[in-house]
Amino acid sequence: MIQFDSDTCQAVYAGGSIQLLPKEFALLRFLYEHAGRAFSREELLDAVWPLEAPVDRTVDDHIYRIRKKISVWPHLLHVGTVRGQGYKLIRHAPLQQESPLLQDSQFADDVHRMLGKYHQLGMGAAMQLLSTHRSLLSLPGDPYYDDYLHFIQGDFEWLLSTDSISDWQKVLYAAFFHATLQFKPEASLCYFERLLDKDLPLSREWRSDLRLNAVHLYLEAGSPKKAQEALDSLRKDIADLHSPSFTALFLLKEMYVRLQEDDLAAAAVKLEECGALLARHPIRRERGAFLAAKAIYLYRLGKIPLAGQTLDEALETIRETHFIPHLLIHLRMALRHLRSYSLDEARQVKYARQWDALSMHYRFGELLAAAEHLLRKHL
Repeated sequence: MIQFDSDTCQAVYAGGSIQLLPKEFALLRFLYEHAGRAFSREELLDAVWPLEAPVDRTVDDHIYRIRKKISVWPHLLHVGTVRGQGYKLIRHAPLQQESPLLQDSQFADDVHRMLGKYHQLGMGAAMQLLSTHRSLLSLPGDPYYDDYLHFIQGDFEWLLSTDSISDWQKVLYAAFFHATLQFKPEASLCYFERLLDKDLPLSREWRSDLRLNAVHLYLEAGSPKKAQEALDSLRKDIADLHSPSFTALFLLKEMYVRLQEDDLAAAAVKLEECGALLARHPIRRERGAFLAAKAIYLYRLGKIPLAGQTLDEALETIRETHFIPHLLIHLRMALRHLRSYSLDEARQVKYARQWDALSMHYRFGELLAAAEHLLRKHL
């Protein structure tokens, strides 16, 4: 898997890199993240030059330069011309070198535990780095994390269309997208309730995550009583997981319930409990969620400048973890809160622009339509 460094406009693979100009970088990254799909010149202009008026040959010229630069990796990818349509990027699976490690079951278990530890600590960048250099390191495939990495890095279209996961796994991802990519919690709640009513073959972690997401939808829909009931029914399962990550998220959901009930003192207690937990277990992804909750609490106290600074820190912390879904969740949550309470207009504008850019990049409209189709079909 090629990594894209936005700061340097470099594409990186196995210790090598190619230097790109900013628009070359954006175009290659877009095509790479939507590999196998053909795009017309007009679609590529809209995706990479949305606020500009480039000349007709802009796309062709950039494709020409990109092809020259990626020619050093003919075994990894190429950009093809689709007659009558435009261009599409084809990704080739790198050849896996023969290695005795690939036949070592103990090594495979160790790799799974390592990925699990990175996941637990919210180290998405480390997980992606291992995936990128799998061939070089002779790492075996991991059925769970091979699929989950697509989720972490924002390869959402793949998750809804691949044949490598079950229909029910697709439906779970579809429910998450439906709740995250639009601002109408009531529209998603019915799907979550139907999923929770089904006896699906889910791990305790998957089911707990699904229930925690439902809690937040109840809160956004203005039903703190239902949110608290859902938390009470989940409390034992969270305790039995012995997971600092799940415990932190549970405490933050309790904090949001107290906030919606206007019990600011009780909200502060839950926030403090979560902060103390994360001091003992420094999980950066959950640290970002904690800071986002703290920012919303500070907004409720009327401490607007401090709240804004804390929210900026929260979103930057989450960005640094390279967990794209968590960035979407908290950016959406921040926007919804600021709009609902008519707070901090400058940050409303700032975050709305970020949301719109992500919407264009990940094609929220198409994802929502695909998610809705799957949910209606199976639920």
